[in-house]
Amino acid sequence: MSRVFIGRHGEASFNAPSDRERPLTERGIKATRDLAERHKDAYAEVTEIWCSHLVRARETAAIYGKLLGLTPQPKDFLAPDCEPEEVLKELNAHQQTGDLMIVSHQPLVGDLVSWLCAGNVFDGHPYSTSEMLQLEAEVFSRGTAKITADFLPL
Repeated sequence: MSRVFIGRHGEASFNAPSDRERPLTERGIKATRDLAERHKDAYAEVTEIWCSHLVRARETAAIYGKLLGLTPQPKDFLAPDCEPEEVLKELNAHQQTGDLMIVSHQPLVGDLVSWLCAGNVFDGHPYSTSEMLQLEAEVFSRGTAKITADFLPL
């Protein structure tokens, strides 16, 4: 059984020159750090972290990276307006040696979870900021995964 953790970035400020440059708020940093530390045993086998290029996702992924001793890898296919089918293609092309963590944005993360669990994008998960889901499957493809844990910020 393979696992992938799919999370939404922490709360971000609107005080930035553009949407791409919105940093995490102090509250977003604290919520993500607290959540990551509270559930660090669940992430113990994560060997890679993928994130979008947007500042808030990179900062969120960096919190997990610091905790796990990993350097997050920004990926073009994890932008908020990308398609879940593209992420699934990359996920299947990836030679996974351990668990994978993905940090991105709504609506992509919600649609991706729906695609993996229900086989469509009509049942998108309503992520809160900093929320992380754990999914398990023998092979990640349409409708094959199951949510086995939902880590919510306090």
